[in-house]
Amino acid sequence: MIINSINSNYSNNTSYKGGLKSLNVVNPIFRYTKKYFYKMAEVSGQRFEPISDTIASDLKTVQIDKASAWKINPDNSNKYVLFLHGISQNVSNYQRLYETIIKKGMGVLALEYRGYGTNKQTKISEEKFQKDVQSAYDYLTKQENIKPEDIIVVGHSMGGALAADFASKHKDIKSLILISPLTSLLRLSKKFMLNKMLGIGIPEKIQNFTERFKFLQFLFGLNFNSINKMKKMKVPTYVIQSKNDPVTTLNGSRKLVKTAKSRGVLQEFILFPQGGHKVDWQKIEAVSRILDKFKQ
Repeated sequence: MIINSINSNYSNNTSYKGGLKSLNVVNPIFRYTKKYFYKMAEVSGQRFEPISDTIASDLKTVQIDKASAWKINPDNSNKYVLFLHGISQNVSNYQRLYETIIKKGMGVLALEYRGYGTNKQTKISEEKFQKDVQSAYDYLTKQENIKPEDIIVVGHSMGGALAADFASKHKDIKSLILISPLTSLLRLSKKFMLNKMLGIGIPEKIQNFTERFKFLQFLFGLNFNSINKMKKMKVPTYVIQSKNDPVTTLNGSRKLVKTAKSRGVLQEFILFPQGGHKVDWQKIEAVSRILDKFKQ
């Protein structure tokens, strides 16, 4: 059941003035990518959902360096899911998933990246988000004394790319679950290049030129390239995707899955005919079934 009022800690006042270190003013794609990235961060600060009664009494907000996180562990479990949200989302948008996880007797640490949600406005970048993920992991392992082999990392969309990056550097974690994972910023930006609602679409000519000449793809700066990270993966990996996802495409996930298979880490590729990009009930059920495997 969802309560009717929004948590008082939430605010819709967002105004981003930061810059992206990986881009520069002479870059012809700079203003498009920067605006898109900041717009998604701004949107995340406007999408707060009321706190579910199921988790309200057990929910704690913890500060982790320059980021924050929701910690939910009603059973004081020594097994955790480290969850990483999508590019325009915040930690409040995945409560049904958290409810499912804690019903398995596991704890949840849902990271809210710096500059996102209720966190202080600041300059943001892929590299800084990666540092936030590492800080969240350090919090679990050093402050909560959770063993790496008792941590499962779950990421959605952009969070999937961050999760893949993290798991490629931490072979001792239990498993990696990617939900509609972003495979590269180039692929994502193509989906929004003519998006009039955002008013920041990247011109099609620039997109096509950049894709034709691969060496120019560095111009997008923020790569979020989970396919490249998968080439180094040693962690058991699950991928969940919808065929009709308009944001992170089936084609991208198939390339990611192919790479995971070549590394010998792919455990399962779960593909739904419907569902789009959101983490809906069928994707949550898929995560639930995967978590059941670790109870056996």
